[in-house]
Amino acid sequence: MTRSRFFFNSSVIRQNLRQHGWIGIIYTLALLFALPLQMFMNGDPNAKPQTVQNLFFVGGEIQMLFVVTVPVAAGLFLFRYLQAKMPSDLWHSLPLRREHLLVSHTVSGLILLLVPIWLTGAVTAIVQPLDSNMYIYTGSDVLEWCLTLSILTLFLFIFSMFVGICTGQTVLQGAVIYILLLLPVMLLQLVNEHFGMYLYGYPRWYGAQAHMEVWSPILHMIYVNTNAFSAGDLWMYSALSVLLFALSVILYRRRHGEKAGQAIAFTYFNPLFKAGVMFCAMLISGTYFAQLKQLQLGWIIAGNLAGALIGYIAAEMIIRKTWQILTRRVPLEFAGYTLLLGLLLYIPVSGISGYENRVPALEKIEGVYAGSDYAANDAYLNNTNPNISKEDPFTKDRNYIEAVRKLHLAVAAARPEIPANNSYSDYRQFYLSYRLDNGRIVQRSYLIPTAGFEPELKAVMESEGYKRKAYMLSRLDGDIEGFRLDNYNKALSLSDPQEVKEFKEILKREILNMTYEDQNQRLLQPPYASIQIMSKPDATGYQLYYAYEWQSSFKELGAWLEQKGYADRIRTQPGDIASAEIILDNYNDQLPAAERYDAERHLQLARSEKRSAVIQDADAIADILENQRYYKAESGDYLVKLVYKEGRTDYVTLQKQDLTPAVKAILP
Repeated sequence: MTRSRFFFNSSVIRQNLRQHGWIGIIYTLALLFALPLQMFMNGDPNAKPQTVQNLFFVGGEIQMLFVVTVPVAAGLFLFRYLQAKMPSDLWHSLPLRREHLLVSHTVSGLILLLVPIWLTGAVTAIVQPLDSNMYIYTGSDVLEWCLTLSILTLFLFIFSMFVGICTGQTVLQGAVIYILLLLPVMLLQLVNEHFGMYLYGYPRWYGAQAHMEVWSPILHMIYVNTNAFSAGDLWMYSALSVLLFALSVILYRRRHGEKAGQAIAFTYFNPLFKAGVMFCAMLISGTYFAQLKQLQLGWIIAGNLAGALIGYIAAEMIIRKTWQILTRRVPLEFAGYTLLLGLLLYIPVSGISGYENRVPALEKIEGVYAGSDYAANDAYLNNTNPNISKEDPFTKDRNYIEAVRKLHLAVAAARPEIPANNSYSDYRQFYLSYRLDNGRIVQRSYLIPTAGFEPELKAVMESEGYKRKAYMLSRLDGDIEGFRLDNYNKALSLSDPQEVKEFKEILKREILNMTYEDQNQRLLQPPYASIQIMSKPDATGYQLYYAYEWQSSFKELGAWLEQKGYADRIRTQPGDIASAEIILDNYNDQLPAAERYDAERHLQLARSEKRSAVIQDADAIADILENQRYYKAESGDYLVKLVYKEGRTDYVTLQKQDLTPAVKAILP
């Protein structure tokens, strides 16, 4: 017996290479253009060669543009004979078993696709030492590039072949390939929106949407620059390729030749296809109408029914290849699908799961994070960006964990209503993240009003664990060369090692000593200045950037700057102000909604009634600068227009309790 009886037929392979050899030629030219040629294309004649973390950085996304298209095209052309009656009859009339045909076409495709990759890798290795090469890399980088691209190409080609066996039309095969490759991400986004609308506490930003690119091979390839394929990813795609090939062999044996030209080659896939199309249509339509009409029950039901109907009609027309789909069984079948899919959408967001009231038990919690920016501490994101801190976001202090639990329990029980026009300073965005003893991460997200939850918020926000994460104190523990204080056109740099050390320690103490009231106050009052750290560059030349604020509550820091003679050089002084105009602002009711936040319109109305006063007194201006708040356009507050000598204008607010005798004496 010859090998051809058991594995493949060499004549079929030769015929494929003669007929479809252009695919391999195009792939070779495309990869040579996308990698070795890009290494010598640089518009800057003075540019120096740069080291790359991997060869996917070269040429941007051009490489992946070819990788996500050519293997799929090869699958479409090589298995085109399955989708047309005459070629199908011809190939299946040959004295070859179906396994021979499948393996022979698969081997043909792999020769057309893998040889260009290895050839490009060889050229890339050969040109590596040339002087005009603008990139520095090693042989292992070339090997890694070849291995990664070979596995991805193999997966896409095998997947294209598998879809081709399951479908009966080439156009539909191409469409289904890309739809299925993107479907996980699309579904995750739709489900994320669905959960975000109906589940109280669901972290929409950090829910199913987080890290979504890894769920789509195409998106993962596009973002390969920032999220390289790990060894686990490559093993997964290799395993999937083997699995899909095995399924292809099984299904190809059962595929009837007359299915060429039909939408789906296997009738038992029809219910899955209908349900999938209807489910996606219901999610899209239901989410759209729910957001459009503010979660009104009637619109939610109507939106889901409309989506189900559109999805069912589209699926039926594709399967039957006609728009005349109305039969006696259609209404009953539609009702059955709609009922089942409706339950599938409803049950996860109903109270049955207990999601909204579920708070992990204290003894099962290993660490906790509470704050508004979990992403900055996320281990996955930090791994994808090597220049971001790898600090563990979780705190293990048991008292802090218990304080966060109590806040979570209080919010979950009260479920406070959040008005549409809520004020930023009256609410706190909290991501609550628990790491359990079994390794699971439990995430919740809440917008918590400061009024009504003071004891719980105070216990959390005055904890050292909260402040260390919320204010990124770890950035102050790094190798800092100096600080730069900025306040509009004023700037001050601290570079003396002793001053830097003293300033850093005082700043850390000030942040750790902030009370709950101090932390709320920073949302109302502008800081005196921005404090930027100037860290030493690491081995790659990256310089960490982070900024803090000089708050009015930082008394020790202010005294230190005063002692050094720096405070007056950075803080706004009364001498910087040309004039200050003040009014009692009660004009919201006299202005249309579009002009309600236009401070100048408020001033114009006050001037027309002769109820404004211009302040020139230095003591009064100093009091205004000390007590100023962000402008909020609320009735009963005092609006102050500050005109700086440099020409800048600023609008700030004073409340009644902020008025000093010097300011009161000038009020109109």
